[in-house]
Amino acid sequence: MLLLPGAHAARLDNLFEAEVAVGGRDEAARESAMQQALRQVLVRITGDSAGVQQAAGDRLLAQPDRFVEQYHVREAPDADNAALRLWVRFDGVSLAREVRKAGLRYWGPDRPDTLVWLAVDNRGQRHLMAESADTEAAGALREAAREYGLPVTLPLLDLEDQRAVDFTDIWGGFQGAVETASRRYRPQVILIGKVGRAGASGWQGGWTLLAAGNTQTWNRYAATLDKAVAAGVADAAEWLAAKYAVATTGQSIRALTVDGIRGVDDYGRVYNYLSSLTPVDSVQVVRVADQQIEFELKLNAQESNLVQLINLGRVLRTDDLRSWRFSVNP
Repeated sequence: MLLLPGAHAARLDNLFEAEVAVGGRDEAARESAMQQALRQVLVRITGDSAGVQQAAGDRLLAQPDRFVEQYHVREAPDADNAALRLWVRFDGVSLAREVRKAGLRYWGPDRPDTLVWLAVDNRGQRHLMAESADTEAAGALREAAREYGLPVTLPLLDLEDQRAVDFTDIWGGFQGAVETASRRYRPQVILIGKVGRAGASGWQGGWTLLAAGNTQTWNRYAATLDKAVAAGVADAAEWLAAKYAVATTGQSIRALTVDGIRGVDDYGRVYNYLSSLTPVDSVQVVRVADQQIEFELKLNAQESNLVQLINLGRVLRTDDLRSWRFSVNP
């Protein structure tokens, strides 16, 4: 399993927020923009753009106002005129509940940090994309990551990186060199991409995803460089969502023991953390002994979903999965 020492998941705070263009200030324009914003959020919290377009997604999109918590319209000047933008925050609790009731999977705010190594070959002009890159392709990568809620990091490509890995390593698929160079960033997931011209027009992308002991490889064709880059990020996000998102499977009860609780602060931190996890409906304290507390969790998903999320987080570490014993991370 790719989980480097000290690696932790990122927790997204803006999971239920979106900003879209709006055609006017009238009710019809606002309603249309609300639907577009809700569609963006549904893709982000399910990781399934195709599923959102099916009947279950259509039912949720039919009345976007019922999920709205806050919104405002503002003017965003561009090169030609002042465009209107609608910003909206949806009620995460009710939306997550309805998503799962509709039979769609739900991908919560704890998500694996993903390091992206990307090599671009534009008819012999070759480069690796760095964290400081300010190009159209870099913008497409960051926008796709934002759209799908995938926390991404690009390498610094400083002297240390340049000594460890070069363009040929990425283009040739030398994973060992890439994994070694990635250790300084402590990612949970590594996405390796190479994008180059495909014939007279178009771009071909080749991608490798290293995550949780799995290696996934695929190719994607697109008309432009930015679309080729965005497609690779979208595919990676959808694969990770399929692994980490939760699908409702009925309720069950699970006892979980946590060691190393040294006071009220530790107790509150652990209790609130367990309560916040997507597969957990409720948390009760069953037993307290010295620095150990046994909790009873009411689950709405498979136990494996809960373990995956705990392993992604930074609050608890697994001591013995057979007896469901965990310890508080310092």
